[in-house]
Amino acid sequence: MSLSINTNNAAMAALQSLDQTTAALNQTESRVSTGKDVSSASDNPAVYAIAQTMNSQIGALSGVQSGLNFASQVVATASQAMTSISGILSSLSETVTSAETTGYNASTMNAALTQAATQINAIASGATFQGVNLVGGTLGAGVSYTSVSAAQDVNGTLFTQSGFNATAAGLGLSGLNVNQAGLQLSFSATPTSGSASAISFQDALTEGSTTVGAGDGASITLNNTAWTSAASASASNPAIESVFIATNYTSAGTAALTSETSGGSGTGGTQVLASQLATLTGATTLTVNADGSLTGVGAATVSANGDLMYHATNGAKITVSKDDNGNFNYSVVTATDANGNATKETSLTLVNVGTGAAGSDAATNMITAMQSAGFGVSQSAAGALTIAGNNLDASNTAGVFTAATSTGTTYAGTASEATGANVALLAVQAAISKMNTIASTLGSSANQLSVLSGATSSLSNALTSGVGALTDADLAAESAKLTALQTKQQLAIQSLSIANSQSSSILSLFRG
Repeated sequence: MSLSINTNNAAMAALQSLDQTTAALNQTESRVSTGKDVSSASDNPAVYAIAQTMNSQIGALSGVQSGLNFASQVVATASQAMTSISGILSSLSETVTSAETTGYNASTMNAALTQAATQINAIASGATFQGVNLVGGTLGAGVSYTSVSAAQDVNGTLFTQSGFNATAAGLGLSGLNVNQAGLQLSFSATPTSGSASAISFQDALTEGSTTVGAGDGASITLNNTAWTSAASASASNPAIESVFIATNYTSAGTAALTSETSGGSGTGGTQVLASQLATLTGATTLTVNADGSLTGVGAATVSANGDLMYHATNGAKITVSKDDNGNFNYSVVTATDANGNATKETSLTLVNVGTGAAGSDAATNMITAMQSAGFGVSQSAAGALTIAGNNLDASNTAGVFTAATSTGTTYAGTASEATGANVALLAVQAAISKMNTIASTLGSSANQLSVLSGATSSLSNALTSGVGALTDADLAAESAKLTALQTKQQLAIQSLSIANSQSSSILSLFRG
């Protein structure tokens, strides 16, 4: 073996070994100190990129979880208010029922009813969480939103819970007293030659026919007390006209309508609806399409819960939705206050008495639709109706019932005012039914939010575990490796020291 003062191969080999050992030791110490096997792109570019994407998803899910938690608290606040109001309504029912007993003081009972309405208003307006109130019905006075929305996934799909009006006015209990007034509707048929005879609501509605779909175009119109003096209507007590129009749905399961255009020659319910909508919106020509959508009032936008919304050129706002029975409802707001709360509204409901209707009894379908809208409705053995609730204006008895177009026999409905504790009880029962619907909706939303929150948490945990599996270091293995590398480094240093000392031996060759 030759010796060279310029090249020390042993030292270079020892130095290279030391460098490699030191690099491995530094990497192991980094893994031990960070707990990560992959902490930067240089460690493993592919794994690092995957982990960063997963961490981004985890961050997004954290935002989703926060939104769902907020929405849950909003719904929980509203639900608690509903529980309290439900208790008051149960008490009201007991009070009104007691009023039918001889000897009870009406003034004392009315005072109790007024106090109950005040409590309901206080609870509903106080159910606000961070500026969101789902049951107060109006904006202002610390309420910035009457609905709540939150992302339910990282794609931005929204969970939305619309608000309700659970105040005394919203529940139809304004001015409730033991002598509450309601409407009584009795019906008659008058042949071309002959005198009028009393008939049932079913016969008046269907013109005596037993055919499914008969009565297409007949309607019942009900106004609340604020409608009579719309100028004094407010957000807390808006003027509302409710119109229930019988029509022949043409397809079971899909709730298809017969398309009609305002000004047309048709006489059915869809034609009646088109004409009324054209008047309310100022549309020159308005068409109600087979799927319930509208043409002639601009393009529709779709709300978070799937309702269609239109903005007419005269400022009217139309919302197309479906009631609990699958009937199309067209809510037309024609006046609002400074906060955008509706102060005047016309609600038009197309009640299915045709194909796919819930039975061939058109009267039952109409009554059910009115009850779904918050009215208390009872039918006597003779087929007359008593209607109460929703702050109904019982003094407005003109034009309540409109029969379908017919020839020959004239079918009519005569409205008169009915009073008494039984009418008050009907109004309270309608309020309880409306409250139950609200409570049920909020309960379903609470359950949905709980499921979404649990799923989001589980997904976040799974992703976190996945990132750990990809990037976390095995500290037991790294600890053992650390000890071995530290020993190896000491040996490499000693080896380099020995290799470096070899060059000094060359001097001994030149000593005398």
